[in-house]
Amino acid sequence: MNYRPDDCPKLRPLDVFPFEWEGKEVFLLRDPLGYSEGTVLIPRSLGPLLAAFDGRHTLRDLQALACRLFGRLVMLEELEELLKTLDQHYFLENTRFEELKNRLKKEFWEKPFRPPSHAGKAYPREEGKARAFLASILKNWPEREKHSPRALIAPHIDLSSGARGFAAAYQGLSWWPGARIIVLGTGHFLETLFSLLKKDFETPLGRVSCDKDWIEELEKDMGELSGDVWAHKNEHSIEFQVLFLQHLLGNDFKLIPLLVSSPNLATKTLLEELAAKISALLDENTFLVAGVDFCHLGIRYGDPQPAGEKEKREALLFDHHLLQKIVTLDAEGFFQTLWADGERHKVCGFGPLYLLLKILSRKNLSGKILHQEAVDFGPGSIVSFAAVAFYEK
Repeated sequence: MNYRPDDCPKLRPLDVFPFEWEGKEVFLLRDPLGYSEGTVLIPRSLGPLLAAFDGRHTLRDLQALACRLFGRLVMLEELEELLKTLDQHYFLENTRFEELKNRLKKEFWEKPFRPPSHAGKAYPREEGKARAFLASILKNWPEREKHSPRALIAPHIDLSSGARGFAAAYQGLSWWPGARIIVLGTGHFLETLFSLLKKDFETPLGRVSCDKDWIEELEKDMGELSGDVWAHKNEHSIEFQVLFLQHLLGNDFKLIPLLVSSPNLATKTLLEELAAKISALLDENTFLVAGVDFCHLGIRYGDPQPAGEKEKREALLFDHHLLQKIVTLDAEGFFQTLWADGERHKVCGFGPLYLLLKILSRKNLSGKILHQEAVDFGPGSIVSFAAVAFYEK
């Protein structure tokens, strides 16, 4: 693609991870939506320039900014090379990317099942190795029998980083064959409030059937609930839960995969309506899992200062306050606490947790905190998570 001086390039929303590579400070750029599988490394000094790739600045504007940043004459050809690299990876909003997006969305929509997106990356691709990996994680918690809560909260952080949290939630889980399991995942890049995927799930441990009949029953009153289906393609928050469920229960259960994004005062009512409909359809054969993390603090998450031990303590205290609302099924208290917090602690599980609490709010359940933890996650950054079980009183 040839660029003109009056072109206004626009960068797509990307993951940007700061780290050191071969002694140099760089940013790794990655497509969180999975349209492009590639990554690009750029010097951190280019950060202000990339921020100006917003569709409003011309190439001439960008050239002038680059000259000020680097204190030298920057040729248009240098910017064109950077743009070509970004365009090759489909990181720019343009016709080329739109064509790719439309083709991939069509392919995913027509596929009868959702293939694993993190096999061979976050966990082994081969079944035997994947089972051994999951078994090693579960050893982080004492063995227990007949662990059969009505609902669970588990992490969705990297499996190794969150090993104790996953083990606390899943060790000894013994839901019976044929159970229906609603998995509420965090829609990190979901463009709608929620998305219910009517596809079977496949992992290295086999394929689990989606309970399409149950979904049809839910949609009789609610209407179409698919929302932003593509967000499921590369999202790990449900996939990680399905792995543990398969490992412990086999593939003889019915899955309801539902992604949820963070609500606001305008969309809160819609989540409450969905929760009421789900709650009315719950029976003794239906269980719930929320795959969520809590606080995200530090450089990786847009904070100006690195996060360390002090921030870990702060996150754990904030989480404990939230968890008191959660275990007592105080959905409104939970919502108001996070709404008042704004984006300070960046609790990515806001939506799934609020929906879970509203679904369970009329049930005679008692919550128990199984585990709480905050871990380093990238340079100068931390993530907190918890495991919680809800039992019948």
